[in-house]
Amino acid sequence: MSVPKKFRLEDTIHVKGKIEVEKYVYTPGVAGLKLAEALIDGRMLGIRCGDKILVPAKLYCPDFTQGEIVEVKDPWIVEAYTVIYEDMYGRRLEKPQIIALVRPENSLGGIIHYVKTDIEKIRLGLRVKPVFKPREERRGLITDIEYFEQLE
Repeated sequence: MSVPKKFRLEDTIHVKGKIEVEKYVYTPGVAGLKLAEALIDGRMLGIRCGDKILVPAKLYCPDFTQGEIVEVKDPWIVEAYTVIYEDMYGRRLEKPQIIALVRPENSLGGIIHYVKTDIEKIRLGLRVKPVFKPREERRGLITDIEYFEQLE
């Protein structure tokens, strides 16, 4: 059964029934575990496939060969972005937020995350770096990166 996607809290549909979520267990695998450990340490990993690095890290390359997991260094590059002026309920935000597709320089792939810079400064090709949450707050998730900030 499919439920239509809704975007406002007041449009939420309540469906009675039981979902047996405890039956399903997601395991991150070898690459996912290494990535989680790296995020806790304040690092990001990718996978080297020949002369290219793909982000985020996974165990196998697109050609099904096993790649080498490597640490990704700064700078990251803004590939695409959007500026958000309203929250999901249509209320004006106090300060606009920037969400961007960022990728490490000289790599393929990337992640979508917040970029913290002035609206006037955001542009394609902007060089940024990740800012991690304090160590004691990290859990091995991509949200351990609090945001990306512009490099000087």
